[in-house]
Amino acid sequence: MITRKEIADIIFPDVKETIQDLEKKYPPRANPICSRYAPSPTGFVHIWNIYAAFIEQKFAKQPGGTFFLRIEDTDQKREVEWAVNKIISWLKYFGIQIDEWPIGENNSDIGNYWPYTQSHRKDIYNVFAKYLLENGLAYPCWMTPEELEVIREQQTKTKVTPGIYGNYSVWRNKTLEEIMAQLQVNKDFVIRFRSPSEMGKRIVFEDVIKGKIETMDNCNDIVLIKSDDLPTYHLAHIADDYLMRVSHVIRGEERFASVPLHLQLFKSFNLPAPQYCHVAPLLKLDNGNKRKLSKRHDPEADILFFFENGYATQWIIEYLLTIIDPWFEEWQKINPDKSYLDFEIHLEKMPKSGALFDLVKLQSVNNNYISRISTDELYEQSLNRALKYRPELAKLMQTDIPYVKAAMNIERHTTKDPKRFTTYADVETQVKFFFDDERTKLQNSKPALPEICTAEVMKPFVDEYGQAIDLSMSVEEWFAQLKEIWKKYGFAANNAEFKEWWYIGKTWDLAMFLRIQLCCAAQTPDLYSVMQVMGKERIMKRLSNI
Repeated sequence: MITRKEIADIIFPDVKETIQDLEKKYPPRANPICSRYAPSPTGFVHIWNIYAAFIEQKFAKQPGGTFFLRIEDTDQKREVEWAVNKIISWLKYFGIQIDEWPIGENNSDIGNYWPYTQSHRKDIYNVFAKYLLENGLAYPCWMTPEELEVIREQQTKTKVTPGIYGNYSVWRNKTLEEIMAQLQVNKDFVIRFRSPSEMGKRIVFEDVIKGKIETMDNCNDIVLIKSDDLPTYHLAHIADDYLMRVSHVIRGEERFASVPLHLQLFKSFNLPAPQYCHVAPLLKLDNGNKRKLSKRHDPEADILFFFENGYATQWIIEYLLTIIDPWFEEWQKINPDKSYLDFEIHLEKMPKSGALFDLVKLQSVNNNYISRISTDELYEQSLNRALKYRPELAKLMQTDIPYVKAAMNIERHTTKDPKRFTTYADVETQVKFFFDDERTKLQNSKPALPEICTAEVMKPFVDEYGQAIDLSMSVEEWFAQLKEIWKKYGFAANNAEFKEWWYIGKTWDLAMFLRIQLCCAAQTPDLYSVMQVMGKERIMKRLSNI
């Protein structure tokens, strides 16, 4: 008489260990709180991935627990070369500290619960799959793609719940003799879970974020081991989360519908399930309607967007904290001297439905952050960005550091414009014209001078102003002197004068002439402050080049 163990031994002849043997290799952690970030190595890092990873790390580390990185690469068709290295780099760049991870020194795993890459854990999954086969909780299935398509079409036509279950599964109720006979002639099969539930049965479970949930139980005999001998997510994460001693599975809401299945699997192995915590998606307001932030349609879904546009990691994390818990903004006001990292998060306070990811608000958070840091910090952070994206500008920034810091410091800590910069891209835009080489590059794209500011009109003015310029004056003295000189050349001191007398131009025309000649821009920081930083020699060189 054929037994289930015989069939399991034929399918997994090399598996000698048991789940109990594996438990000895991966004992409980000293601190039971443990979470993981488990991305697929597809090469794309969504802003939501950083959002989730920060939550997972913060939650685990607050009570002194463990946070680790596990790479879920069982779907190897989607894997992109070097994607794992990029994931690790991004996490570190955002200050998300990993306790255990793959690809350490000499490409070795860092941590005692290795391997941290699912494709390297095949032997472990086979132990779990063999256990299910031996106990009649799973079965091999030889259904062809054509058979599966016929069933799908039939279920669609009759409007029944889709899936492979009950009588829809050709191999669910085959005898052990029939299965053994098929094994002798055909090795191209998958292993399916034998669901213990029936159609229409309901289940109640607790989600840390969403609370008490009642929903349909799983009746599908889902695939656990694919025909390529690799596990599906469902089996792999059950084995991994148990053996790696994960206490809280913090993951995306798209996995929410799988909870009944996953609870069934844990129960089938007689193992305790972790606490599930499903994080709502980030949303975007589109024509008055909220929708999920899409990597296909929304550039800000890609983390690279924020770096290419000059956003800083701390700004992004601080903004994400306002989504995690709106109290964070009030907490900052009460604790102005504390770091954002001191703020404790509580999963039960997180939004239960999608949260709006608002770029305008993110910019406001950026404004607040950049206005608080010192000019020295701003210089260092701006230089780091320039080294990555504008190496030529970075080289100039390092040639005369006091000059660059003086340019950055204009209006930063005044009531006039305490929030001059929003992003590092703003810093770059408002600093590069201070360098002669960079200003030369801007010449072809600079705005047109006011029509009245011809070379014939402006050269005499520039010559006289060059003799009188004194950058040690107060701003009031400087402006009064400037008005006296430009009135000689036909420019009114104000609009009222321009309307009543013979003046050929207004104050606005001359101010625009100075801005464009000095900065190649129509909008600049405080003009006199710019001139004081540039110095007389550079000013006259630029004004004379009409």
